[in-house]
Amino acid sequence: MKNKVFLHFSLGPVQSFVAQARRTRDFWAGSFILSWLAGQAMLVVHEAGGELILPAVVEEHGKITDPLLAAIKQREKGEIVSQGPEIATLPNRFQARIPDDFDPLACVEAIQRKWRDLAEKIWQDYIQPVAHLGKGTREIWDRQITGFWEMNWVIGNDSALLDRRKNWRSHVPPIEHGDKCTLMGNFQELSGYLRIRGEKQQEYFWASLRAKTGEYELANNERLCAIALVKRLLPLVAVETLWLVPRRYPSTPYLAAIPWIAEVCIDKPEKARKYATEASQLPGANRREEPERFFCLQKALTSNQEGREFTSLDGNCFHKAALHNDHLWEQGTGRTKDTAGIRRQLIKLLDDLGKPVTPFYAMLLMDGDRLGALLQNHSSRVNLITNALASFNQSVKEVINKYNGITVFAGGDDVLAMLPLDGALPAALTLRHLYTQSFTKVGLGAGLGTISGAIVYAHYTTPLTAVYQETHRLLDNVAKDKTGRDSLAIAVWKGVGRVLTWAAPWAVIGNVQNNVLDELIKGFKESDCESRELNSSFFYNLRQRFTIFEGGIGLELSPQNMQVMKDVLVAEYLKNRERHCSLEEARIRMEKLLNICRQSWRDEDGKIYKDEGILTFDGVLLVKFLAQKGVIG
Repeated sequence: MKNKVFLHFSLGPVQSFVAQARRTRDFWAGSFILSWLAGQAMLVVHEAGGELILPAVVEEHGKITDPLLAAIKQREKGEIVSQGPEIATLPNRFQARIPDDFDPLACVEAIQRKWRDLAEKIWQDYIQPVAHLGKGTREIWDRQITGFWEMNWVIGNDSALLDRRKNWRSHVPPIEHGDKCTLMGNFQELSGYLRIRGEKQQEYFWASLRAKTGEYELANNERLCAIALVKRLLPLVAVETLWLVPRRYPSTPYLAAIPWIAEVCIDKPEKARKYATEASQLPGANRREEPERFFCLQKALTSNQEGREFTSLDGNCFHKAALHNDHLWEQGTGRTKDTAGIRRQLIKLLDDLGKPVTPFYAMLLMDGDRLGALLQNHSSRVNLITNALASFNQSVKEVINKYNGITVFAGGDDVLAMLPLDGALPAALTLRHLYTQSFTKVGLGAGLGTISGAIVYAHYTTPLTAVYQETHRLLDNVAKDKTGRDSLAIAVWKGVGRVLTWAAPWAVIGNVQNNVLDELIKGFKESDCESRELNSSFFYNLRQRFTIFEGGIGLELSPQNMQVMKDVLVAEYLKNRERHCSLEEARIRMEKLLNICRQSWRDEDGKIYKDEGILTFDGVLLVKFLAQKGVIG
């Protein structure tokens, strides 16, 4: 029997490849391609008699349990995959026990081969027919495709060896000259022409390619590199190279509007039908969304089957700001006057559908805490840890679906998803509970495995790249480092940038059924004036009195001044004559409010601290934002 040694393997770049996305489908495609390619290397190890340790995707008797890896194997055997997975579930790095005669270069070659096959299919079907219109297009394509991926591997027992290997920075990307890609700005766009001297030739190249792909796939102002085109055109060739994947992916304006769409579909079916009829006259009306993806829309359509036309409209149709945007509807249509009238009518009809839709959606990122150290410190219980992660991973999609979101990545201890505004917090709280529960179920104890999370509530017009990068910053710098892990960090991102940040350990926040944010949100939203705890005038008056409210800057207070602050809050609260409560009740309610203004964190031993002398009002502003679904005043 052959001896076995440990292989640690990673594929990159990760964040830049996934983050550089203009559309949600680009965002999904980057994550999916990365996961699919990592799976090629994992399959090589598995087929050579290796044992995949992390992620735990193979059961004891050798059966593959991960749906993506199983589909990769099925395809490698030459079989057709009728219903392949569309969620990335395999991480970009893995650990495995390998036979001592296994050559890790086989993993590198498997990834390169599949990547070239995918790229070549896109080249043959779409780029080659117009390549003669470019200037060195084939050379640009080959250079970018060949030199893109960075793969690192080490053999040894210490998982930290891989991080040390990556620090060598031995991968040197090729030099890129010329005009740059409008999506991945460090790569040359594919036509090869310089806009300053060859604008007409450049435009003609891209117009010809657009005619091949269709305008939906390639916008008028997009000039892409080879890497960006592989991400963009993957769904067009997936049947031949992988399996059928979605041609449509929910847009950010649609994600923001989902709960509102469901409510209108149920409560105002006739007005929804009228609105859909009018909206169908807009150019681009064939850009349909897929309501069947979302639980609340499925439920709405069971009571109003005729509402499908309304629930399938392009997400921009539900936002007044989008309807006012001439450039969004007129490019390439030649119908400026016609569409302007239609859009004005739609803006009027939106008022008849009730309260305005929120322009905010949420990006959720979660990551297990110190997993590498956990595996190393508990090497005798690695199988239990990997089983716990596998159990957690199997529940992610169901939770995200429950809260009307879409799962982009769910592998091991990592989760990346996009949801409507009101679904992100309960989804995060549920997933945190399931993560700790998965460790308890296998006999490890909830305290051994912890997970941190980050939620960014972003305006739907915010570039996806910025939202993704902010979510990673929030997770790494705020939830993990500043708040001490086993924590959640939340930010709100408008067009001008980040407007507030709030974080706390999960234990301070609570759970899905009972948490500090929901309790205060409910008080703010309560329709009964006598029981409404907070309202807009309350926040406005506090902001007028305390410059502390500006920018969420913390204010250090002595115990005496802290008491003064409490008294001022109570007095401001009791000013509203519609509130009927005692002085003691008012003090209790304001203490709840002050609790989320105090910074809290965990130390290395898990003990939670709360700063009693410093207040930051971002927590209060977050409650107001969530209660008003995007109004920050």
